[in-house]
Amino acid sequence: MAENNSKQKRRTPSWCAQLPNRLGRRMTEYCLRKGWSLYVLSAASGVPLTTIAHIADGSTKNPGIYTIMRICRALDVPLAVFLDGLEDECGNE
Repeated sequence: MAENNSKQKRRTPSWCAQLPNRLGRRMTEYCLRKGWSLYVLSAASGVPLTTIAHIADGSTKNPGIYTIMRICRALDVPLAVFLDGLEDECGNE
C-alpha cells in the first residue's frame, strides 16, 4: 500500500513553479513605487532582510501568508490586490 502512495506523486502545475519569482517581482515593484529599498521594507514590515531578499529573488519557494500579510501592510497594499492576477501572469493551467 505504501508503495502505491509513493508512485502517486502530485505534479505541481508549471505556474506554481513560477509563482515565487512573480511574487518577488511584484513585491519589488511595490517597493519601487514607494521609493523603498528592500532594507526599508524590512524595517517597516518587521520581516528579516534575509527573508525579504529571498522573496525578492524567488529563492523562497513558499513564503508564509503571515509574512506576505506583513509585507502588504507595510507597503499599504491590500493582500487581495497584491495577489490579484499572479496565477494568470504565470500562465494558468
